Order: sequence, then structure tokens, then C-alpha cells
Amino acid sequence: MMEKRYLLFLLVLSISTTALAQTEAKKPGLVKVSGGLNAYAGFYTPNGIAARNQATPFGLSGAITVTLPGGVSLPFSAVLGNQGASFRQPFNQFGVSPTYKWATIHAGYRNVSFSPFTLAGHTFLGGGVELNPGMLRFGAVYGRFNRASSTDIADPDAIPSFKRTGYAFKLGYGKPNNFVDLVVLRAQDDTTSIPGIQTTPEKQIVPAENLVVGITSRLLLIKHITVELDAAASSYTRDMYATEVQAEGKNPLVRIFGKMITPRLSTQLTQATQAGLGYQDKWGSVKFQYKRIDPNFQTMGAYYFQSDIESYTVNAALNLLKGKARIAGSYGTQFDNLAKNKNAGTGRSVGSLMASFNPDPVFGLDISLSNYGLSQKAGLRPLIDTLRIAQNNLSATLNTRYSIFNKDLSHVFTFTVAHQQLSDLNEATSNQTENNNQNLNLSYFFQQNQSAFGANLMLSYTQTSLPALLPADGNQKVKFYGPTLGTNYVFLKKKLTTSANFSYLINQQLGQTGKVLTASANAGYQLARKQSLSLMFNYLNSNTGIQTEKFNEFRGNIGYGISF
Repeated sequence: MMEKRYLLFLLVLSISTTALAQTEAKKPGLVKVSGGLNAYAGFYTPNGIAARNQATPFGLSGAITVTLPGGVSLPFSAVLGNQGASFRQPFNQFGVSPTYKWATIHAGYRNVSFSPFTLAGHTFLGGGVELNPGMLRFGAVYGRFNRASSTDIADPDAIPSFKRTGYAFKLGYGKPNNFVDLVVLRAQDDTTSIPGIQTTPEKQIVPAENLVVGITSRLLLIKHITVELDAAASSYTRDMYATEVQAEGKNPLVRIFGKMITPRLSTQLTQATQAGLGYQDKWGSVKFQYKRIDPNFQTMGAYYFQSDIESYTVNAALNLLKGKARIAGSYGTQFDNLAKNKNAGTGRSVGSLMASFNPDPVFGLDISLSNYGLSQKAGLRPLIDTLRIAQNNLSATLNTRYSIFNKDLSHVFTFTVAHQQLSDLNEATSNQTENNNQNLNLSYFFQQNQSAFGANLMLSYTQTSLPALLPADGNQKVKFYGPTLGTNYVFLKKKLTTSANFSYLINQQLGQTGKVLTASANAGYQLARKQSLSLMFNYLNSNTGIQTEKFNEFRGNIGYGISF
């Protein structure tokens, strides 16, 4: 009850501040307040199914944005009604990054990116600076990357975590599209931040530390040729209590990192690299890309990496007929099990082709093809044929459009055909997984420019072939087809906006024929410059031929809104 009164007080406060906000908005350099308040009430009547909403939903919702001098925005929002109550405010994580000329300062909760494999958007609480005078590129941040938390009586299932602090800096030379940066990140857990940790196999928690050194660059070698490089080496110690060891080996990275950290039995040195070489001109472009991320590559400056992958990709585009036609395509392969220590390795191949033809503004044609292949090969153990994954997913789409425009009327015709097919190359599993889908849509849009009257009609057909439920059943086909009609009109000198939509879909599945009917009507009236009234009705009738899917629903809603 106290929470609801508090939320209601905030909503009333939003109205009382309207006059003050409008006055201050005219004076530069002062605090500005903007937002709105909405009240709604409605009804909901189901038949044939359990209710999925309140019978008479009603409530209030409001939002306020306080803008401080310097452009700092503080958004607040609250909802109060018989469907629940909520309140949102930004002070759980608040931060600023003011910029003046070539200098930016970070303070509070921030997420900064220096490179994809070092500091890459992880939220921290602290401060930092980025300076770019001329060709110099310098940045540095320091803060708390994770707060300490421990299990208590109130939440015994919580997984404890250590307080984690770290810093990162970059030093580079160049401009935003032509530069070379060296980036270093170091972070570690505070072993004293959680007293008396009791670990179990399900809640094992040990302190960790991480040192990452990386390089990132975007270079324009000569005219039209670009080179991209992101590379990093990460030394990650998963248990700071593990036994210390000597850094050995001929790898120069091992020797360098061995002098910068304390190597332990739980320390792992991994690398990540992605590079690209591209050429671009008026006729088109071509680009080659390579990526390799070692197994278990990890950095405390990012939340997640897809590791244990190596991939090769080529992208090409060709412009024809003075830009009226374009052909673009790509092909790539990717595989894992780089350390050869998995039971099975997975390979992927992805190809796509897109062609477009737009001879003039009234006509256009687009064709797209894509193919995704997935296969496995034996690793530490031989593959069993009945468990081997070997699939191919093909997708093709054709879209055409034709328009007729004049001063008073607009006519737009569209036709879309789409086909998707999953082919299982494993004969032992193909009868349980193979499926395909076809979809056709024919649409017409009409707009009367002067009166703002509009209408649209769409005819759709969808057919899906599913795997057989039993070997003797054959493929099971599910079909949906029917029309959708819509219209909109503006009355009373554009103060009253109305729209209506109607859809009737026939479906055929499991030897049954049914229908799904939906109808809706909406209206909005502008009472004053910042006040509006809205009205909505919606009806759904489902009778697909299956008893559990036979029901209907009717709902309506009226709302009032004021903005300031």
C-alpha cells in the first residue's frame, strides 16, 4: 500500500511541475522538465479459454525527464493500476561523459570500448579520460568492474563474487578511420572483499586476475585499399590461490607475460585475431576477412566471447547500369576444435547472394539467396551415424514493387515470394527433421493525399511441410491463407484520426479446416495542443478445427494523455 501511494505521489508531482517546466524551458542554462501522464480503463471478455487479462483493466502511467545544464538527462517512469505497479529511475547506475573539443572525461558507471578483444564495453564504476589532440590518441580508465556479493540468509542460493577492480589504457596515432592503437588491460579480484567464503561444487568461487595486451588498427594503405587488424594476447589466471610456476617455452609471449604477471598452474595464455583486407571503388568492392579465437580466450573487459573458432570470409559487391543494378554476395567457412581435444568438430559454411534492379523510382526488383551448411567430423572419438549432424538450410526471396504517383493519389503494389528449406544430409535422421516453408504475399496500398484517406489490402498464403509424425504418415502440411484489409481516415481538421483493420485466415492442419478472424478499430482525438483522447476495440475469433484452439476474445480501452 505504501508503495502504491508513493507511485501515485510521483504521478501527481509530474502534473504539478508542468507549469514550472514550461517556464524553465524558455530560459537557457536552467533545469528543464518534460514528460507526460496517461490514464486508461478498459474491459476484457473471453469465451472458451481462461482469461488472459483483467476483466476491467485500469491504471495510470507517467514519465518525467529532468534535463540538467550540460545535457545530462534523468528519466523517471511509473505505472500504477490493477495489473501491477512499477517505478523506474536511473540512479542505480549513473554516469556522465562530457566532451569538450578533443577531450572526453568519464565518471560514474560507464562502458568504454578500446578494442574488440581488450576493453570492449564492460560496465565499470570509476573514471577515465580520452584525449585526441591532433594525431595523438590516448585513453585511460580505472574502476570497479564487479562488486562484491556474498551468500546470506535472505538469498541462500546467490552465487558469491569478489570485488574486481582494473584499469585499461590505449596509446595510438592517427585519425578515427586511419589509426594504430596499443591497448593494455589489467584487472583482478580482491581476495579480502568477501570474508569466510564457503565453497561447494555447485558454488565454487575463487579469485581471478587477467592481463591483456592488444593492438587495433584501421589503415588506408593506398587509394581504395584498407587493412583492418584486431589482435590480443590474454593471460587469465582462474585461481589466484593456485601454485606458482615458472614461465617456460620458446614463445616470446610466454616470456614477456611471465615478467609482467605471476604465472600459476591455473594461468592460461590465449590469443585472438581478426583481420581484413578490402578494396573499394565506384564499380564495387571486395573484402577478405580472417578470424581466429583460441579455446577459452577470455578478457575481463568484455562479457562474452565465442571462442574456439577459426573462419575465412570473402564479401564482394558489383554496381551496374550507373547504380541502377547491384549484385552482392559473400561466402565463408568456420570450424572449431582448434586444440583437437573435443569429441567432435563442427564445421559451418555460409553463402549469400543478393541482386537488385531499380531502373526508376516506380519499379524495383530484389532477389536474395542464402545457404547455411552445418556438418561434424570425428574428434577424440568416432562419430555415430545416428548422432552425426549434417544439415543444409536454403532460403530464397523474391520481392517486386510497382508504384503510381500523382498530385492527388498514390498507388503501391508489392509481391513477395519466399522459400525456406531444411535438408538433413544424414539419412538416419532426415525423416524427423526435414521441413520446408513457402510464403506468398500480394499487397496493394492506396493513399489520397489531400483528404488523408488510406486503404490497404493484402492476400497471403503460407504452406509448411513438417516432418512425419509416424513413418507411414508422410509429410504433414499446414496451410494458412486469406485476406487482410485496413483503412485510415482523418476527420475534423486533422484532430480526429481513425483506423480499422480486418483479417480472415483459413487454416488447414492435421486433416482439419478452420479459421482465425481478427478485427480492430482505433480512434484518437486531439483535445488540445498537449492533450489527447484515445479509443481502441479488438476482437479475436479462433476456430482452427482443434477443440483446444476454439475461443474468442473481445477487449476495449479508453485513454487520456497529457504531455508537457
